[in-house]
Amino acid sequence: MRPVALILLTILLAGLSLSAGRTWLAPPDLVQALLDPEGAGRMVWNLRLPRLLVGLIAGAGFGLAGLVFQTLLKNPLASPDVIGVTQGAACGAVAALLLGAPAMLGAWGGGLAAVAIVGWLAAHPRRGIEPRAVVLQGLALAIFAGAATEALILRMGDGTAGMAITWLSGTLNGVGWPEVARGAWLLLLMLPLLLAGRALDRLELGEDLARALGVRVALLRAGLGLVAAIVAAGAVALCGPMAFVALVAEPVGRLMSYGRPSPVAAMLAGAAFVTLADTLARAIAPAALLPTGLYTALIGAPVLILAVRRMARG
Repeated sequence: MRPVALILLTILLAGLSLSAGRTWLAPPDLVQALLDPEGAGRMVWNLRLPRLLVGLIAGAGFGLAGLVFQTLLKNPLASPDVIGVTQGAACGAVAALLLGAPAMLGAWGGGLAAVAIVGWLAAHPRRGIEPRAVVLQGLALAIFAGAATEALILRMGDGTAGMAITWLSGTLNGVGWPEVARGAWLLLLMLPLLLAGRALDRLELGEDLARALGVRVALLRAGLGLVAAIVAAGAVALCGPMAFVALVAEPVGRLMSYGRPSPVAAMLAGAAFVTLADTLARAIAPAALLPTGLYTALIGAPVLILAVRRMARG
């Protein structure tokens, strides 16, 4: 029943997100607005609904990427925002904006470059890629990519630099239906990760037993790691880096799926997390519209601590 509860929670938060803002809508008013595109319906259809959909897609992408990296590397810290993938994608997106290129292409290039660099740095001649080395090298790469991003921002004009700084904090302000269309492509890229639940489950048993069950461990790590990096970079391109989403979604999803790695649970946990944070951003200070990433960080840290402690006790 836990996965069903997670689905119901996501639906409830989605309804609350459509209702929240400077003008709160009661449930009957929200239903009327969804049925009638005039008046309050125009606000819901043009502003709140695209914002909700982009947040759901980005949160799902972060959650899936976090699950894949943490499971493949057998390390609860091996999320995209720790091993440098998120920072590399953000650096690539800012570089693309500076050059006048599409931000999503830059984010994909930066994310893939980060994976390639970390894999090369963490590779051992005989033992292959070492998970602990991935985290340590990824932390160094994340710091370097963050410094490079700041250097690129200093070369921008004041207006563009201000927009880039706000975007780097993780925000859904100003998103519309074009971003939803770009997010639809991201949903297609998530399908291989959603179908990889059985392979990830077998990998949890250990590499030797997984090989005995027919899992090609090296190919699995390379393929799923590459797709997860593309998904994480695409989520960054949609709304900027969202702190703690990928890191928290995996342990929360694991708790909701009885201790097993569940792509569906991780996806729902990430989507619900971003939706909750964005709802708080518009409910607490609707005039200020603070970045959603600020609230994911404020919520994510204690949630992660509680989830890890509960898993350790179990």
